[in-house]
Amino acid sequence: MNILITGTSGFIASKLAKRLTELNHKVIGIDKNPKGEFTSHVFDISDKDFPKYDFGQIDIIFHLAAQSGGYMSLKDPYIDSLWNSVGTANMITLAKNNQIKKFVFISSMAIYGNAVLVTEKTPPNPISFYGVSKYTGELQTKLLYEHQRINYSIFRLFSTYGSGQDLENKHQGILSIYLKQILEGDKIKITGAKNRTREVIHVKDVIDALLFSLDSRTDNNIYNLTNSQTITPELIINEISKQLNKKVEIKEIDGYEGDQTHITSHRSLLFELGWKPKYNLVDGVKEFINNLK
Repeated sequence: MNILITGTSGFIASKLAKRLTELNHKVIGIDKNPKGEFTSHVFDISDKDFPKYDFGQIDIIFHLAAQSGGYMSLKDPYIDSLWNSVGTANMITLAKNNQIKKFVFISSMAIYGNAVLVTEKTPPNPISFYGVSKYTGELQTKLLYEHQRINYSIFRLFSTYGSGQDLENKHQGILSIYLKQILEGDKIKITGAKNRTREVIHVKDVIDALLFSLDSRTDNNIYNLTNSQTITPELIINEISKQLNKKVEIKEIDGYEGDQTHITSHRSLLFELGWKPKYNLVDGVKEFINNLK
């Protein structure tokens, strides 16, 4: 199939593009950054003229390009809305213009705000602009089906990590942020309490889940993507320091407005289709560390 992916210079989209290429699909990669290996077209998807461009035959769209962090959305709500809400609206228009078979939207746990044991039916209650813009993208995606009968799948990603993640980004990826600090020193600063609850998911498990979009059983459904292993910043830091054989000291600093202090989930509906995460925290940290460049 001809599969268009946005954000192909990014962590998750680049790995998805590689896997789909290995499965003999034709990947049409879009990103505003030309450096991605799978980026064949350089575009800012928030540009008003973007949907007019002819990419040829498109069967499926995976929309991953976004401003992808709660902290940055609070720092610059305009960019967050432009890249996420306007960008997604343009992707919806492109999908409609091409009458594609399916639209896959990558959403976030941020749509829930602070909540415990969330399921896909838990009412959204975002507390950051990022959470709001991601939920807006979900609503836009659903309208594509309501107006055009174009099928969709929505995946709400929990904090994703693994080899290839950008360690220089200090505001995205809870595990990669701590790993970077531990590699460089023995005093680890964390925002908020060290015992706040979180869940993470390894990027390889995310890619396996996204491939289920090719199965019609996922049509017009929403899925949480997490391994449902409740952890804390302290547990993450202890595991990284243990595997690096390094003692560290944790220093708590004030969190920021709109940061989630607790978010846990119940078993994802995707389990019913045969998906199951392969990486727990121990194995995931080991994969990340063993593949550091």
